[in-house]
Amino acid sequence: MASRPPLRTSGLRTLLAASAALCAAVTAAPASPSPTTPSQETAARERAAAREGASGAASAPDRAGARGTPDGADAPTGGAHEGSGAVRAATGAPAGRARPGAGPDISGPCAIAPEPNGWVGVGPYDGRHLRPQGTHRATLVMADFPDLPAVSDAAARSSFFTDYALDHLRQSSYGGYRQVMEPTADWVRMPQPWTAYGVGRGTSAAVMQRYVQDAVDAALAAGTDFAGTDLVFVVADSNVPADPMVSQAHTFTSLSAGGRTLRAAALVFGRKGDSAAWQRGNFVHEAHHLFGLPDLYNTRNGASVEFAGAWDPMSLADRSDLLGWHKWKYGWLDGPQVACVGPGTARHLLKPIGSPDGASIAVVRTGPATALVAEARTRVGLDRRICTEGVLLYTVDSSVPTGRGPVRVVDAAPGSRGGAACGGGRDSAETAELADAPFQPGSRHRVAGVTVEVLARSADGYSVRISS
Repeated sequence: MASRPPLRTSGLRTLLAASAALCAAVTAAPASPSPTTPSQETAARERAAAREGASGAASAPDRAGARGTPDGADAPTGGAHEGSGAVRAATGAPAGRARPGAGPDISGPCAIAPEPNGWVGVGPYDGRHLRPQGTHRATLVMADFPDLPAVSDAAARSSFFTDYALDHLRQSSYGGYRQVMEPTADWVRMPQPWTAYGVGRGTSAAVMQRYVQDAVDAALAAGTDFAGTDLVFVVADSNVPADPMVSQAHTFTSLSAGGRTLRAAALVFGRKGDSAAWQRGNFVHEAHHLFGLPDLYNTRNGASVEFAGAWDPMSLADRSDLLGWHKWKYGWLDGPQVACVGPGTARHLLKPIGSPDGASIAVVRTGPATALVAEARTRVGLDRRICTEGVLLYTVDSSVPTGRGPVRVVDAAPGSRGGAACGGGRDSAETAELADAPFQPGSRHRVAGVTVEVLARSADGYSVRISS
């Protein structure tokens, strides 16, 4: 999905952009496209600009977000760049560090039901989406148009996205997932002018497939090898009049490259005046849709973030690490790192989500499709910019569709607007409200029939007592 336009924040520190692109990884069922929702409401953009004085351009990192849409099966189902066609790859786990196990996702007594419609969701995998384990190859088709020839260097434009994305995936997976990103050697000319494609917010899967297929065919004609490709990103240059809100992702069953079927594809846009944080954060957001994650912002309220705040890139991009539940779904946390809490009372140590060598979470299954999760969030790794440290509690419900609150963060200080530490204009009111959501040592809270007490913080994390 596309992201909300950058919002200017006050103070010395600017924060990253709120998300909303129409992108959803869709079911690979050979059916006609499922309806898609608009990427970002125009009203949200106007509301954000009026509230924060935002403009489409920003020189500093802004609050960048990313939003997605329900899956719809397709109709036909860092640093310096290394030159044209450079292969970019996320490095594996450092020597001497154990890789996280590639165990089954969301399994065992705390498992919940899959998303019932086969869309992106918080439930376990059902075989319809790519699972980010091991190594995947992504081909970036750098596409320009007869009426809009590229103005940037293709290698520099691809590196702008891949350097950030590879670092994000490396850190979030604790080095356990590797993605190789290979851009085309140069810009690939699309056969039709930009105006002929009709790509915009809310683009249907059929229109998207035509666009991606044309890009793939043009890349093949230019000599690109798609053998071994698992994902495709079609990247436009910054002179194309489409902001990151137009970006989207889908899975397909009839997209092909020289006889090879390609299942996962995303469109990537970003204008010269759009902040780097907004563009890059949205690129990663789209990738996570292709891996089956849902939108955590409110698609029915202009992509507002009252459900999950800035605690996951599927709510606000480039602000924090993934929730521990999503890492469990991916297999980036498993085994002893996921404590399944049964009836009774037990004490657990929660290792911070951003820890470079892996984290630990506690899960209480509260129903066939629901669970309560407790995890530690501290300023380490991809969480280095969070406002409040502590124990984050949230509920997950796989019966709730993407964009309607399948994850809901429990607020330790409801109505605080972020309080003295996280409010006061540091961020927009809607984002600040959950910025101080984590619970502190000495606190006790009951939710969904489960009582969680935060006992203490140590060098290893937070100790909690959970009674269910």
